Amino acid sequence: MNALFLLTAFAAVTSVSGYNILCMMFLPSRSHLHLARGIINSLLESGHQVTWVTSYPEEAPHKNLKQIELSDVRAISAALETASMEMNISQIRQFTKNISDMAASSPLVREALVKENYDAVVTEWFLSDVEAGYAAVQQAPWIVLNTVVMHPYMEYLVDSVRSLPVVPFMHYDFPIPMSFRERLVNTFTFGLMMIDNWLQYASASSRYEQHFSPIAAARGVSLPPFSEAIHNISILFVNSHPSFSNALSLPPNVIEIAGYHIDENTSPLPKDLQEILDSSPKGVIYFSMGSIIKSTGLPEKTKRDLIDIFGELPYTVLWKFEEKMEGLPKNVHIRSWMPQASILAHPNVKVFITHGGLLSMLESLRYGVPIIAIPVSSDQPGNADRSVRAGHALKVKFSPDMAPKIKTALNEMLSNDSYYKKAKSISKLFNNRPVKQSKLISHYVELAIESKGAYHLRSKSLLYKWYELWMLDQIAAVLAVLSMFYIIVKKIISTITRKPAKENIVKKNK
Repeated sequence: MNALFLLTAFAAVTSVSGYNILCMMFLPSRSHLHLARGIINSLLESGHQVTWVTSYPEEAPHKNLKQIELSDVRAISAALETASMEMNISQIRQFTKNISDMAASSPLVREALVKENYDAVVTEWFLSDVEAGYAAVQQAPWIVLNTVVMHPYMEYLVDSVRSLPVVPFMHYDFPIPMSFRERLVNTFTFGLMMIDNWLQYASASSRYEQHFSPIAAARGVSLPPFSEAIHNISILFVNSHPSFSNALSLPPNVIEIAGYHIDENTSPLPKDLQEILDSSPKGVIYFSMGSIIKSTGLPEKTKRDLIDIFGELPYTVLWKFEEKMEGLPKNVHIRSWMPQASILAHPNVKVFITHGGLLSMLESLRYGVPIIAIPVSSDQPGNADRSVRAGHALKVKFSPDMAPKIKTALNEMLSNDSYYKKAKSISKLFNNRPVKQSKLISHYVELAIESKGAYHLRSKSLLYKWYELWMLDQIAAVLAVLSMFYIIVKKIISTITRKPAKENIVKKNK
């Protein structure tokens, strides 16, 4: 009885010892849903109470998980899936603004912000800084998730921009060291981005005040200025790792957690797929274009050409295809959904044909599978180019006549084991970490809470003016001193070399 009492008491203490954390991760995209779940699951596993504002609520949530559903955001999810293909940057910004405003205007969200006290707030950065208001009204540490690799704007939010002269933007695959032209393009692109941000600043600041001033007033707290709130980031999680992205000088509060969305214990395959993969000793080719491009939307000739090419191969082909298809070769198997990570984990998988989205790239690195990338938009071309340069990928241009090029790439990759060996080598680097990503997430969230903002980890660059960081005031002071020294020396020399006035008068009289 005593042992039972102690166990019960321990369980009770454990259940209430977790922190209360608000996660504003509501983007209506399946890939972003996977990323959000990775954060949520890490926090739940550590015993925390989590309130998740989401557009895709779980049907059987964890006992410590409370969900706030944003159905209005989910209703426009189809538009986001094709946004990067059909919209320019201004349209995407407008789309992001609409989603951000929907979340901040939700009565359920506003009620939670007024009535609840959260120990920390986690948000996903997606072209919007207005989300700074959630942590500001709670007066709680703000943890930000950047779902792509580190880029200069995120540096601007937490530090001075150090990478611009030496590392290309994520959309570029310039070799390092970059040439003068490439560095010029890099700087010009960043300049355009900051000008655009400056033009959007007044609108963003106004929306920040509009959404969060009433909530701050209801809570009896003061709302910090927008200019301060956007830089008040305690911890920044970044979906990158030096095994595939460029090594950067980062402040200690920037934590690289690439691959955190992948379950540490790979789920078993469904029985039918397990049998297919096990009975393919020659090897398996896995083909999926993710959620952005539907295979059913490919031109009919492209689909038939791909089927003919796959049918000629002595390998099993698994193709994520959204509809039934008749007359398939015996070695080609289609499914509307594929457990991608579990498939890539199987030792018989030899090649992964993918659109080059970051999550798919990370899963290929986790399990050491070489890829044939068919990039379409967004960060995919850069991901593909970096992988090609690293030696574990080939790239094919997305087009209606891409089937023959895919065949050529397959023949090259399957006849040259250097791609497979390189994929395994990089996978070893990717997986060789002293601490699992889920532990890093919970550790740094807890550290931010317990240290009341993790100020000891933050870059001190934010305490200085821009001209002080560039040492322009020091240069001006040195130039002023040198100028004064020059004037004084010149005056002294002039005084020494100047002849007395009386002597000059005598000479004139002569």
